Amino acid sequence: MKKPTRRPIFDDRSRLLDRFGTLLGVTAASIVVLSLVDIGPNGNASEAGWGSAFASLMVGTTLLLALRASGLSRRLQGVADLVVMVVVGGVIVLAAGATYLDVAVPATTAAPWAVVLLAFVAPLAVVRRLVQHREVTRGTLLGAVSGYLLLPIAFFYAFVASTSWQSPFFSTPQPTTTYMYFSLTTITTTGYGDVTASQPFGRLLAMAEAVTGQVYLVTFVAMLVGLFAAGRLQGREPQL
Repeated sequence: MKKPTRRPIFDDRSRLLDRFGTLLGVTAASIVVLSLVDIGPNGNASEAGWGSAFASLMVGTTLLLALRASGLSRRLQGVADLVVMVVVGGVIVLAAGATYLDVAVPATTAAPWAVVLLAFVAPLAVVRRLVQHREVTRGTLLGAVSGYLLLPIAFFYAFVASTSWQSPFFSTPQPTTTYMYFSLTTITTTGYGDVTASQPFGRLLAMAEAVTGQVYLVTFVAMLVGLFAAGRLQGREPQL
């Protein structure tokens, strides 16, 4: 009896494979959007709803681009596409309802656990692809930075999603832009201390983000930069 063929998770045949320069730009733009656009039910319901829809579309595009640049198989790309389309479509429908019915759109609507999972898979997929690079090029370094910036986005959604069963995340109600601010200051270990997680699970997430960010920088990125510099010293011209 013939054994069933295992379908690979990655096939590295994506047309957007290794487009890490583009990914870096889109990821940075997503961070800016999440830092400025409140996806919670604060203020005008219609504006908040459409802001949430725009942010969801922007981040969804970023995550799908990350998976394609990492060489995810087309079958799984389709699954990821479906998740993003369902979430973004749902947020758009709720935004339309908020416009005509003046009903607030909860922030957790744009951050279901499926999106949280997808947001964490994206940087892992990027790192997996970078490890396969035989030479450390400028594209490899751009991919490493992209992977690092995807982490605060993933934790941002984890923070927002956690409020669905352990609320509030902070000691006082905050717009979701504060979650992005908190995520960035945590992963960089800046720690201004003006806002802190008030619940045990939120504190666990914050500690996990701080440790993950530092381990990523001092091991993976430092290793890549060292290999890149060694290649330059040996007279090899970096590939574009």
